[in-house]
Amino acid sequence: MLKYKDSTFFGLGISFILFLLMVACSRAPRGIITEKKMQQLLTDMHLADAMISSDPMTFQNDEDKKALYQCVFEKHRVTQAIYDSSLVWYGKNLDVYMQVYNMALIDVKKKIEKIKPIEPDKVLMPNADMVDIWSISKYHEFSPSSLSNSLIFNFIPEEEYSSGSIFVLGLQVMGLVSGIQSPVDVHLCAEQIDTTIFVNNKIMNDGFYEMIIRTNPIRKVKRVYGYIRFNESSVPYHKIYLNDMIMMKYRYGSEAAGRLEGSDTITN
Repeated sequence: MLKYKDSTFFGLGISFILFLLMVACSRAPRGIITEKKMQQLLTDMHLADAMISSDPMTFQNDEDKKALYQCVFEKHRVTQAIYDSSLVWYGKNLDVYMQVYNMALIDVKKKIEKIKPIEPDKVLMPNADMVDIWSISKYHEFSPSSLSNSLIFNFIPEEEYSSGSIFVLGLQVMGLVSGIQSPVDVHLCAEQIDTTIFVNNKIMNDGFYEMIIRTNPIRKVKRVYGYIRFNESSVPYHKIYLNDMIMMKYRYGSEAAGRLEGSDTITN
C-alpha cells in the first residue's frame, strides 16, 4: 500500500509525464502558439471576419476592426506580436499550418450549422427598390468528395426584373491559402432580351467579395445566372467554404442604386 508521500510523488510523476506528452504532441517550438490553440484562435478570427463582413456599419474603420481582433487575442491570452510571429513559423511549416487551418474551418462550419438556417423569403416584390433574390442555400462546401466542383445558380422571376436593374453578388470565402490552391472562379450573368452582360472574378484569398452588374436601362432582365467553381486538384485534401451568399437587386434610378459605385462589365 502506498504511503501518502509515495502517492503524492506518484501523482506528480504522472502529471509530469502527461505534461511531456502534451508538449511532444505539439510540433510548434517554444514561444509559438501550439497547434490546438492556433486552431481555436483561427476559428474565432474567422468568426470575427464574418461579423465584420455582415455588419459593415458597425465596423466602418480599421480601429473598430482592430478592437474586435483584440478581443479575440485577449480571449485566448495571446498578443498581436505572438500571433504574428506564430504565423511566420506556420508559414515556413505549411504542412502543419494546412492541418491546423483545415481543422479551424471545420470548427467554423460546425458553429455555423448550429445556427438555425433562415429560409429565404419568397420574393413577392421582385422590382422593389432593393431585394435579396438569392433563393438557395447561403452555405456551400467544396471538397474532394463533392460530386461537382461547381455551384450553379439560375434566378428566373415570374415577372421580369425592371429595366436597368443592378445586381450585386456577395459571398464570404474561407479556406484559401494564397499561393497554395487554385483560385475560386466566379461567373455572373444577366440576360436581357437581346443582350447578355457578364462579369468574371478570380478569388485568391479568404474574405468577403462582391461582384456588380449594371444592366441596360432600356431592357427588362429575364434572368440572372452563373456559377462559382473551385478546382481542388492542387490540394486534394483541402476544403473551401462559401457562406453569407446574397444576390441583391437594386431598381434602376432608386436611391439605393445611386449609392453603388460603377463596375466593369462585359457585354456579349
